Amino acid sequence: MKEEMWTFEDLKEYLEKSKENEPEIPFLLNGKKYMIIRFKDKVSFQRFGETLEEQSGEVFFKDLDTLYHTETIDGVLLERD
Repeated sequence: MKEEMWTFEDLKEYLEKSKENEPEIPFLLNGKKYMIIRFKDKVSFQRFGETLEEQSGEVFFKDLDTLYHTETIDGVLLERD
């Protein structure tokens, strides 16, 4: 199964056009599950899973652009990864 590659523009468009109150983008990267959530005034990034060991807790960023260009949980840099 081929992994779908999202560009920064894809992420931004999805989050801006979503009719959901707090749209989420879950994805798999390097065998770990992550999620981006857009809130009214910020975005969050987190690793999630079934157990506490698999979860990271949320890290907040002022906007998607800041998240995209910042190395965060597990050394993930969305711009690169």
